[in-house]
Amino acid sequence: MTAIKKRIARFNRLEVDTGPEGAPNFVIVKGLSKIEMPLSETEVDVSDFDSEGWDASLTTHRGWSINVEGFDGFTGPNEAQVDDPGQLQLKTKGQQTGPDAYVNVRFYRTDNNKGFTGRVTVNWGGAGGGVKDAEPFKATLKGDGVLSAYTAP
Repeated sequence: MTAIKKRIARFNRLEVDTGPEGAPNFVIVKGLSKIEMPLSETEVDVSDFDSEGWDASLTTHRGWSINVEGFDGFTGPNEAQVDDPGQLQLKTKGQQTGPDAYVNVRFYRTDNNKGFTGRVTVNWGGAGGGVKDAEPFKATLKGDGVLSAYTAP
């Protein structure tokens, strides 16, 4: 019997589309230290007299989101900072409402290039921290519609 090998979480990657509509330009969101993709379900009770006293349920809808945490970052010299393009896109979309808050994302593993893609509405967590802290970066990306399989090139 072959033992199962465990996957290491550090191979997860999040990319966000920064291009204009119809001309996608996916960039990596850098500086992340935590990426989670919880799935949710809506189940209804479909128990009937034929189930011989056993409960029965049916999943009627699913939902998904991506929660990220990390550190706000930039490139370039201190006096001419350039915000990370992926973080900047999430911050920008995360301060919008309605359709302006939508963005396309890809979440996949770099060791096997398999993952997911879809459209999300962005909620950016804001900034701050203590005197001894690094500036945090936090966002919740709530799925809007289908979560599709993705294979990175």
